[in-house]
Amino acid sequence: MASSYSNPKLELLIGDGYKYIQELPDESFEIIITDSSDPKGPAECLFQQPYYELLEKKLTRDGIICCQAESIWFDLEFISDLLKMNRKIFKQVAYASTMTCTYPSGQIGFLICSKDPNAKLSEPTHELDEEKLNLKYYTKEIHRASFVLPRFVRERLYN
Repeated sequence: MASSYSNPKLELLIGDGYKYIQELPDESFEIIITDSSDPKGPAECLFQQPYYELLEKKLTRDGIICCQAESIWFDLEFISDLLKMNRKIFKQVAYASTMTCTYPSGQIGFLICSKDPNAKLSEPTHELDEEKLNLKYYTKEIHRASFVLPRFVRERLYN
């Protein structure tokens, strides 16, 4: 799974991401991925409005962010509030879900946002040669399916 770490486009940072991104010039990234711990304790600042506003400034015009966004089974109210907050900052905001056996419910979600009002977040941004990249899990179909949510979740997040 770590084979993409050798990609020259990747800059992997393990450390204080909030401090790191504050020091960078605006419009620096096409994609920002925040893989944080839960929104309690030291990672709490990574789930608050100032952090997302900072991310928005650091994105290119058509850039996207992807941030860990908790489980629908435990944190639906929190997720709803997170999406509401980010709709004030970004032009496109969505929640995607995936199965992850290491999480208590077997499910985790992601906040996906873009500055681009025409972004189609549920569509892969480019064609992937899945065999060449030797991807074991991710496919275009998995990407699209991650945006298909149970009705009770869809109604809570999008109504």
